[in-house]
Amino acid sequence: MNSGVRRTLITYIACLLGALPLLSVVNDPGWLLDAYLAMAVVLLPALVLRLRQPPGALQVWPGIVLLALLLIARYLPEHAILGILPGPGTWHELTNLLDDLHDSMRNQTAPVHSNTPIRFALSLMLALVTALVDLLAVVGRHGALAGLPLLVIFSASGAMVRGAVPWPVFALAAVGFLLLLSLDAPDDAATWGHRIARSEQRRTGTSTALTGVRIGAVALVVALVGALIVPVGGHNLVADAIRHTGDGGGSGTSVDPFAGLAGNLHRGNSIDLAKVTITKTGGPDAQPFYLRTNVLETVTDDGWVESDPKFTVPVDDQRFPLFPDAADISVPRLSFVATISTERLTGPPPVFAYPTQIAGLSGDIQWSPDAQTLVGKVKKKQTYVVTAEQPVPSANQLGAVPSDVRPGDRAANTEQWLQVPDEPEQVVDTLRKIVQTLPRSRPATAYERARAIDEYFTNPANGFTYSLSTVKGDSGNDLVDFLTYKKGFCQQYAAAMGVFLRMAGVPSRVVIGFAHPVPDDSGTFTITSADAHAWVEAYISGAGWVPFDPTPLSGISGGAANDLPWAPHPTQSAATVVPTGAANETEPNPHQNQTQSPSAGAATTTPAAPAPWGWIGFAGGLALVLAVLGVPGLMRTRRTRRRLRAARGGDSEALWAELADTARDLGYVWSPARTPRQVADWLAGPAGPAGPALVTLARTVEQARYAPLRDASADGVAELVEVRGALRERLPWGERVRSRLLPASVLPRLRRKKRH
Repeated sequence: MNSGVRRTLITYIACLLGALPLLSVVNDPGWLLDAYLAMAVVLLPALVLRLRQPPGALQVWPGIVLLALLLIARYLPEHAILGILPGPGTWHELTNLLDDLHDSMRNQTAPVHSNTPIRFALSLMLALVTALVDLLAVVGRHGALAGLPLLVIFSASGAMVRGAVPWPVFALAAVGFLLLLSLDAPDDAATWGHRIARSEQRRTGTSTALTGVRIGAVALVVALVGALIVPVGGHNLVADAIRHTGDGGGSGTSVDPFAGLAGNLHRGNSIDLAKVTITKTGGPDAQPFYLRTNVLETVTDDGWVESDPKFTVPVDDQRFPLFPDAADISVPRLSFVATISTERLTGPPPVFAYPTQIAGLSGDIQWSPDAQTLVGKVKKKQTYVVTAEQPVPSANQLGAVPSDVRPGDRAANTEQWLQVPDEPEQVVDTLRKIVQTLPRSRPATAYERARAIDEYFTNPANGFTYSLSTVKGDSGNDLVDFLTYKKGFCQQYAAAMGVFLRMAGVPSRVVIGFAHPVPDDSGTFTITSADAHAWVEAYISGAGWVPFDPTPLSGISGGAANDLPWAPHPTQSAATVVPTGAANETEPNPHQNQTQSPSAGAATTTPAAPAPWGWIGFAGGLALVLAVLGVPGLMRTRRTRRRLRAARGGDSEALWAELADTARDLGYVWSPARTPRQVADWLAGPAGPAGPALVTLARTVEQARYAPLRDASADGVAELVEVRGALRERLPWGERVRSRLLPASVLPRLRRKKRH
């Protein structure tokens, strides 16, 4: 196989293996296919060109162009021309995507969910890293140096999760690095020392390769065994520098990342997602409860996660299941019809609880009766109609139901709704204090326990406040940190209450969706990214899944207008919305809406202009890539300046060394066996008008070598500068640029075109 092709394929395999440690940073592995495709696209043109040409740096640029087209088609297709070319609105769409990426990076704690911005960033980053590794390993023929970007990926992966990368992933990444080292082995063996081989291997030359494999295998085994012996701490300098800590500066996100939710809430500018028009057809004077998109039913050590739907049915007028969790108790129901028109909404279609009919959605969207959510992805600019009947129980009605789940209830045999990991003693003590407020003369009902836990978070006397800036403490447990600092947004409140409910014996789950502002006179309101919300559902025997919202009113779109009759928020003063003395807690609340009820308890604010963090990050990454690419040229420039200073001091050999490197950079085959006079004759043609200067330079060096004069005044610098300029001027501009950025004198094995 062609040497350049072989080295390119080995480099690609090494990069594939080197990307695996990022699996510990992102929860689901689905992003890996996108990243691998981007990495293949960036190297494919170079691979094809190297079938007929020696490796060169410019061969990677067609792959960079194809990568841009791929990313536009995959992540920015809305305003693209023909789906792949950037259109007038592509830059604005890219800005929004980079804003989302910044929000995800600032507000999530690894491991994170692979939302669209994170997939985009991983694909772009790994593709550019692949191009850089190819430049170093294939073009520059420095495999060991090419392993540094992969080492950075590995180190960052372990630091962001505050733990060791799983040993199988480490082993595969190490194999990738060894593959890069193997690219250097033939060159190193040919230029260093004497090879000592066994007698039967002297002709085949296999001893070096065999020894290298043995050394690599032993080193890998030692590293794996050493990891089992060396203790691993939860804190280290790199991890502390990468992860967000402290009060206010950007923080961890408490109990679970909730990627889309956290990203939407921290956007500097809200985005209109859908328009909803409500037409009430009967029932009490109340507004419909929140729209739901996801249900999280499983609690792990890392937080709440979504389970796969156990059972789904098509959204069909004839087969749509009515009231899968219908209450046994007789309660009034709010009947209404909601027309939902999507704008920039993607992902699962939002739906109101307890629908009786859904019309207008495509056939690939399914209904999950258990979660009461729609499964699938809604299209932009799509309109569908939801007919629903939501129960509106009173506190007395819920308080009268039996205390525990009955054998016939759907929740009785579902242990996962009560499962919770072992929690620290501080969490157990907090729940014990809450339970002590309940009546002791009889067992507390499930509703009484749920209501007590809800009031613990919503009662202003307990000091909980709403803020988008959470605090990452040193306890090692996000729930403990939240209970200690009592500061967070809907994500923290919902996740914490869900855990407390399960510990108190009440089945619970966390719901993700959208709160909404008060409808206008025509019953219409707009859902924005700032309306993203999380709340809790508790299973109460005879009543089914009953929602609770422990988030302070200041963090709920619509404020008191969205309060629940069976779990109202206690009255709170404006002073409890934001604690005193924290500089970062005066931020505007993105949940506030201009149509908010006056009783919401907070003034309407105007969102601040979005900070250009996305552009700053993109520019910083681009600057880093350019800086790395400029290292060889910078080294060459410094070497030239050092030699010219030495030449002005009388060192003529510095002149000759600089001329030799200039010839190598421009593609000439320099032979140290040539005398200065022979070099002058050899380069006379390419030097052109600078031929006399070349002769003078050769005589200066010749005289310094063989007949030095004490009072010689000519240093030859001017002649050298003239000759260098003449040699460069005769070459095409592409060759001149390459000789500046990738000088062969710094990268000894880099060759484009040989000139004799």
